[in-house]
Amino acid sequence: MITDLRVQNFKCFEDMTLHLGPLTLMAGTNASGKSSTIQSLLLLRQSYLRGLLQRGELLLNGSLASLGAARDVLYEDAATNEIAFAIRANSQADLSFTFSVQPGKSDIYRLRASEAPVLSPGGPLFATAFNYLNAERIGPRLTYPMAELRDENIDIGPQGEYTLDVLSRHRDQPVATAGMTYRDPESGSTPSSIEYQVRYWMQTIIPNFDFELDSINAADQVRVGFRIGTREYLRPTNIGFGLIYTLPIVVGALVAPAGSLFIVENPEAHLHPAGQSRIGHFLARAAAAGVQVLIETHSDHVLNGIRRAVRDKALLPGQVSLAFFSTSEDSATKVIQPKIYASGGIRPWPKGFFDQFERDLRELL
Repeated sequence: MITDLRVQNFKCFEDMTLHLGPLTLMAGTNASGKSSTIQSLLLLRQSYLRGLLQRGELLLNGSLASLGAARDVLYEDAATNEIAFAIRANSQADLSFTFSVQPGKSDIYRLRASEAPVLSPGGPLFATAFNYLNAERIGPRLTYPMAELRDENIDIGPQGEYTLDVLSRHRDQPVATAGMTYRDPESGSTPSSIEYQVRYWMQTIIPNFDFELDSINAADQVRVGFRIGTREYLRPTNIGFGLIYTLPIVVGALVAPAGSLFIVENPEAHLHPAGQSRIGHFLARAAAAGVQVLIETHSDHVLNGIRRAVRDKALLPGQVSLAFFSTSEDSATKVIQPKIYASGGIRPWPKGFFDQFERDLRELL
């Protein structure tokens, strides 16, 4: 598990250190550094997957993040021309990466280090089992693509585009972590297949949800039908965005083995407030089962779902790391990390941290 991340001279950050837990929730004002924090991890991973990080190169544009040229990622008021990242994980030696932006070469798309880093194999950021789901997910379609590299791959894709392919291929396999297996309290049975568990957990978030899958191998596509209380399965194009935006989160968490990293941006997108709270609770369950979960959200309902999970003892308070990002008048980025307690309470409660409802209510009253 990644426990600490330090970022220097990268985008809006001069020098920022973030403590991460089994579940980390990042919130804050727009353009305050939440996405940049995630992008720092994605740049390292995509560079590693291309074999570039191993020889001291950072790829600024790839399948996980496309950030432009060196001038776009170097902190505007940087005192040096070096961008640095440091990662501490509790299962391996600390990793540090320092890349230089050469004077007069701010238009390059790869940064180079003075020497290649020494990488420990199998760390959570570079492991095969990893999923990142960005805010711009693929919406309702008649069919969805199959992944090019299939085998045992559990990559749902940054836009969730391979979710249905992963679900179709692994539908009869058990969920990756036993802690995410729903047990029927009446019968005592434990149907552990991914298909059954996806259906169950989706129904806890969106009541009466159901689906059917059909793989069209000749076209390398997967077709899905959805229904919510209807007799017939409907095309995704006839049932809205909420289902297809939520399904990748549930599938991604259920196929993720313990020790892997799952990054989710805006899990609340297109969900009713009740569903937002339930998906916060669901992701807390995934973290308790051993999957490290990193969430970026603007939803107080997602936060409250996590608080309920802590209160209900589904997740220990020490397993949750909260981070509030904000910008000061001089545009400097500040990160505050309040604590959550066993009751679900939070202290200190920073100004601007999910307090708009109370502000509006005071004005209305």
